[in-house]
Amino acid sequence: MRNMKLQLKLTIGIIIVIIFSTGISSYFVSRFELSRVEQITESNLFNVAGIIADSTVIQNGLYNNSSEDIQKFVEAQLANLIDVEIITVADMNGVRFGHPNPKRIGETFVGGDERRVIDEGARYASIATGTLGRSIRVFVPVYFENQQVGFVMTAHLFDDLVITRKSIEKSIFFFTIIGIIIGIIGAVFISIFIKKSLMGLEPYEIVQLYREKDAMIKSLHEGIIAIDQSSNITLINDSAIKILKVSNHDVIGKNVTALFPTTKLTRVLETGVAEYDKGQTINGAHIMTNRMPILDGDKIIGALATFRDRTEVIAMAEEITGVKQIIEALRANTHEFMNKLHVIIGLIEIGDDTLTKSYILDLKRSQDSIREMVFEKIDNPMIGALLLGKLNRAKEEYIELSLSEDSVLKALDYGLNYQAFIIILGNLIENAIEAIKRKNIDNGSVEVYLNDVGTDVTIQVIDNGAGIEGENISKIFNRGYTTKDGSHGIGLDIVTATVKRLDGQIEVESVFGEGSTFTVTIPKEEI
Repeated sequence: MRNMKLQLKLTIGIIIVIIFSTGISSYFVSRFELSRVEQITESNLFNVAGIIADSTVIQNGLYNNSSEDIQKFVEAQLANLIDVEIITVADMNGVRFGHPNPKRIGETFVGGDERRVIDEGARYASIATGTLGRSIRVFVPVYFENQQVGFVMTAHLFDDLVITRKSIEKSIFFFTIIGIIIGIIGAVFISIFIKKSLMGLEPYEIVQLYREKDAMIKSLHEGIIAIDQSSNITLINDSAIKILKVSNHDVIGKNVTALFPTTKLTRVLETGVAEYDKGQTINGAHIMTNRMPILDGDKIIGALATFRDRTEVIAMAEEITGVKQIIEALRANTHEFMNKLHVIIGLIEIGDDTLTKSYILDLKRSQDSIREMVFEKIDNPMIGALLLGKLNRAKEEYIELSLSEDSVLKALDYGLNYQAFIIILGNLIENAIEAIKRKNIDNGSVEVYLNDVGTDVTIQVIDNGAGIEGENISKIFNRGYTTKDGSHGIGLDIVTATVKRLDGQIEVESVFGEGSTFTVTIPKEEI
């Protein structure tokens, strides 16, 4: 058996199962069918006996002790019935008034099973031997004016029932053989199909492939988790256990949400939409993950996630993104400086020293006022520089950008992660400026509110720009969604990912055509 090919093993095994199951099924089917035939026979006998017992001919004949009319009625019924061979009508003493054999008229009923119908007036069936042989017999009382005057017995000969049984058993046996032959042919085709579905591989080859796959999965640095339709873990490799800091390695079969409450694999299981390069925090580990559904045709049968510990990469990406915002701010500052420098050069060339001096002093007072407004409230120089750059960026677009008077940001006492802060603040301000540009108004304004008093850090950006249509509010945080020409739609997606990674919340209130308010709240301990 060990050296036997898989196809032959499957064929023999399926044939054995088919023969055994078909034999068992045939046995119970035959028992059921025979029982059903007996029930039908009894039901027919009861129906015939009831009709005869209700006949006025039978009732009057028994009451008047007249057998002639009864016998004619019985003979007429027997001539028209197929499954009823015996009809006997007797009085309360068991004397026959009607019988298939007229010579038996006047004789006493034979069988001994008639006492219940005489003594109790009961309706019942029995098996007994009478003058015509062994039969299934049914007894029904006959009444005349609410008084029992006799009974009717209808019967089906047992020999006929035996013939019917044998016919049923032969038919079932015949069809059983046909079923086994068809099953054998099916077994051969199934074994061929299974062999093909396994790509012609024998069991030992499948085992070898499994061992190779297991070794490969264990050697990967990427973590791998797979779940089934019920969100139960079906696969997890050592890298995943290490990255996610799972203390108990016996996690196969457990619900993924019970072990990792922040997992998004169940979302892929529900939507069937793959997600790539998504940042996420699970069990304190910052990971970059790809999530995809496992499909059987069009049916989702599970989901798979591959991921790596990307804490250092994310930090670098955040720093690069933050530097980009700072560079943009410096560009705006440089542009503003060059404009003012050109004015000064022009005033010098026309030789108006008084106006030149006045303009320079005005610029100094304006810059001092702006710096005081920003740096009195903002201790972090990087964030302050970002705000100064955005002030000049807004000024280029003829938009008034202001820092609210009650803003305060003292970052030194809890170690503010300024890269993450710059990502959030820079993108929100830039989106507000773009919203005002889309509305194309002359009195565009953006108000920034920053506050770190208490347990949370709050970032709020308010604009009077184009606003967001109600049905699009839920879409603006999706990567790729944008209302700006030439944009890739990743700004708010990055903001959302950063806020979620810091266990914060982002809320948006918007009235289409009137403006929007974005509010970000982040716990200090997560910053």
